[in-house]
Amino acid sequence: MGVKPLRTTRAVVDLGALENNVRRVRAQAETEIMAVIKADAYGHGACAMKDALQELGVGRFAVAALNEAFELLRQGPGRVMILGYTPDSLLSEAADMGAELTVCSLHQAELLSGAGRRARVHIKVDSGMHRLGFSPDEDSLAQAAGIFALPGIEVGSVYTHLALKDRESDERQFAVFSEFCSRLFERTGRSVPRHVCDGLGMCRYPHMRLDMVRPGGALYGFGEVSGLRPVMTLRSQVACVHTVPAGEGVGYDLLDPAPHARRIATLPFGYSDGVPRSLSCGAGHVVIRGQKAPFAGLLCMDMCMADVTGIGGVREGDEVFVIGGHENAMTFPGIAAQCGLNRNGVQSGIARRVPRVYMKGNEVWRVRGLV
Repeated sequence: MGVKPLRTTRAVVDLGALENNVRRVRAQAETEIMAVIKADAYGHGACAMKDALQELGVGRFAVAALNEAFELLRQGPGRVMILGYTPDSLLSEAADMGAELTVCSLHQAELLSGAGRRARVHIKVDSGMHRLGFSPDEDSLAQAAGIFALPGIEVGSVYTHLALKDRESDERQFAVFSEFCSRLFERTGRSVPRHVCDGLGMCRYPHMRLDMVRPGGALYGFGEVSGLRPVMTLRSQVACVHTVPAGEGVGYDLLDPAPHARRIATLPFGYSDGVPRSLSCGAGHVVIRGQKAPFAGLLCMDMCMADVTGIGGVREGDEVFVIGGHENAMTFPGIAAQCGLNRNGVQSGIARRVPRVYMKGNEVWRVRGLV
């Protein structure tokens, strides 16, 4: 039957753009890259992104939670680090599957060691963001040093995360982290990789790149690295076209009436596919036959409507650019700014039920959600 997605609404992932971004990030970083592929690789599909990035020479990956690591490690081998919290009750499972764990207490490392597990752990330092990590005090320093001595436990790195409020506070965090590492390595006689920067920090603070950087959004086409290209676009097809008489509304609550008859295209996607409902009633648009077609009425859960009155010849099956892919289309940053959202949140909000079609040039490399 061939490879084809099970819906006409699909996210198209351009692996050529990904290769471009990896090359540019690598040139900017001038150090090792740990690719952040949490949240289903910001909506791009974590398993496929891991494979594609490995082909491009990236060997280390970061996720937020154990279930994300499990999905990747079940697919194939690799170094996958969990950036977030793993509860005590799941530590053994995490170690058994080969996930690399963030630890923020000696207690968790002792649980792993005491259970006879061999595990690679990463020591997180709270340098000032106050979210997760060892506090920069004498008691925490002693606990962190104790981890190095535990049987079966390998310390893979020591790291922190910048709040990115402003340069002054970021430099203050970096100084706190650097002092903690110096004292830790002096106390243990050991030195392990240190990392601080995500993609933004990597660009703003070259002296903080250290032994590794953790780019996320930059790999997918957005950030302060020059020459990045968006990797994912959201596309669909017209399901049907019909005429709505003058004075009548469209969709739930029959909103958005017009004083003239309109040609309305029904599109097979909705807000549960990740397109914000706040784009309803003309606040957002799609592109059909090269022209902007504003949303008409409320976006429904699984469908929506667009006004194609001024666009000639629109018919069932016509290509629809929803986000990206055309100069007139909405973009992820544009939607985020308009709707008061976070750009990464809009990208990662594209629902898993939307098929991902991975392209190498004009060839389909892989499809997630296929016949």
